[in-house]
Amino acid sequence: SRESKVSYSKESKYFKKLIQNVLLFSGIDWGGLRREWFELVCSALFDPRGGLFCTFHDKRQALVHPNPNRPPHLKLKHFEFAGKVVGKCLYESALGGTYRQLVRARFSRSFLAQLIGLRVHYKYFEQDDPDLYLSKIKYILETDLDTSENLELYFVEEMYDQSGQLQKVVELIPNGAKVRVTNATKNQYLDALAQQRLCNNVREEIDSFLKGLNGIIPDNLLSIFDENELELLLCGTGEYSIADFRANHIVNGGSAEFRRVLGWFWAAVGNFSQTEMARLLQFTTGCSQLPPGGFQELNPRFQITAAPTFGNLPTAHTCFNQLCLPDYESYEQFEKALMFAISEGTEGFGMV
Repeated sequence: SRESKVSYSKESKYFKKLIQNVLLFSGIDWGGLRREWFELVCSALFDPRGGLFCTFHDKRQALVHPNPNRPPHLKLKHFEFAGKVVGKCLYESALGGTYRQLVRARFSRSFLAQLIGLRVHYKYFEQDDPDLYLSKIKYILETDLDTSENLELYFVEEMYDQSGQLQKVVELIPNGAKVRVTNATKNQYLDALAQQRLCNNVREEIDSFLKGLNGIIPDNLLSIFDENELELLLCGTGEYSIADFRANHIVNGGSAEFRRVLGWFWAAVGNFSQTEMARLLQFTTGCSQLPPGGFQELNPRFQITAAPTFGNLPTAHTCFNQLCLPDYESYEQFEKALMFAISEGTEGFGMV
């Protein structure tokens, strides 16, 4: 059985809702409950709609970054809590095996860089904020500022509100409002702009996040990684290979009926999108992402097992990464049941 006792501040409706959403489970936890609990907590913490983190543009796969304009009810202590969650996931993953725990988020490269003590420069805009990079950074790099009459830059950053009204002007260097940017200093200007937008704007938020993270994982252990290595360690991979899947799974059951259903399963999975594969993984393992090494690093291995029923929905035992497939009359009936199960049954636990 599983019993969870969590205390939270009465002033934080955000975390009250978070706890209500993630602690409504019934089951015996041999790993699957824990994985899904972390999956849901990370989803709530790092979803831009929650307000704690944000993206630099509206694209669905945009990288998340600490939000300097977060709602008033979200405090710095919430970033510290987020850091502790990430630290706990890293610690669990270091234990290996069934303890591996991935973070459901894709952080901006500049944020990851600051977690490992690297200095941020303008090239981080290319991945973190590609729209700004193409519209401004790249244009400045390719423009002759010494002769251009259309572009007159100074070492300042103009801050606007959501309605487009100018709020304030920040000098990027001492007396920056009087220092014009030239070809010789454009890189210095762009680096200073990156420091202001990606670092200084969120300094308190990042310091609080690091306080929570480094309380579990010391900074000297994080500094041995670069940004890409840290992301892979934290988040695993969201790319799914059917060949990798077929090469790294276990089948339990050998009847003629089950071999037919198994053939239908591979036919269906072969047409899955990346989103549908993520749902299948979430349904079966409690986590929508794979370890850095793919299916071969899942522990236990992904198991496909014959269920002693007919026409029922597929079920899963996330503690064992086990998918149980009943028998069906036709491929169409099987596919409909599988898609319904992974679409509607990816969260929560119950008695079968």
